[in-house]
Amino acid sequence: MTDTEESVSLVRTIQARPQKVFADGRPGGHFRLEVRAADGTHVVAGEYRELAPARRLVMTWVYEGPMVPTGKEPTEVTVEFRPSGPNTEVSVRHEGLKNPTYRDAIRQGAWVEALKQLESLLTAS
Repeated sequence: MTDTEESVSLVRTIQARPQKVFADGRPGGHFRLEVRAADGTHVVAGEYRELAPARRLVMTWVYEGPMVPTGKEPTEVTVEFRPSGPNTEVSVRHEGLKNPTYRDAIRQGAWVEALKQLESLLTAS
């Protein structure tokens, strides 16, 4: 994992081909995730800005929840998928992390955990 002041980057190899790792959406499409936890409800919403199937995904990522009590945290996430033999190298770059509490949560492993869950899902099927 590499970081700058307002970004977090990590690379992980997942045991699946890029076509299986990447689920197609469409540019301009929207998503919303909601997780209820002991500390409150964490909501992320965004829009897909760029989709290159099995290669690249760029999306806005707007967090709203207890880690940012002053409002929303608009950021951008870029995910790149590269074949690595029978596997896929997944590179995530999360930029624009101005709120220190939220940035620390991302640095402490939010994307690491998300990629572990993705790999678990893909290797189970």
